[in-house]
Amino acid sequence: MRLSQKIIELKKRAWEAKKPLLELQEEIKKQKKKIKPGIAWSKKLLVFLFINFSILEIFIGWLTVYMLLNGMTPDFTPLITFISAVIGETLSYGIYAAKSKAENTNQGIVHDLAMMEKEYELNNRGENVG
Repeated sequence: MRLSQKIIELKKRAWEAKKPLLELQEEIKKQKKKIKPGIAWSKKLLVFLFINFSILEIFIGWLTVYMLLNGMTPDFTPLITFISAVIGETLSYGIYAAKSKAENTNQGIVHDLAMMEKEYELNNRGENVG
């Protein structure tokens, strides 16, 4: 056997050794996508709130500057009210998200995964007894 044929044979053996590991990694990725299909709704809502409040803050700031430049005295009452409403909404949402996360975890494990684990244990217990 020539040297190039030996190298090719070694590469084939190395590939055959790596192939099951790569297949297993691909299977794990597929299972993770099934368990957690995308971005959580709480994060989507948080991004929406951030963008919405930012746009409103920019609009109120622009309106205040516009009124000042045109010689009108702006009324800061709506601005102050809006800022306190934004802070209150954001804090209440943050507290809700933290509470929800605490309720949906069991020793650091997401609730759905914990329930799947319990179901697996129940199924295996039935097989071992019978």
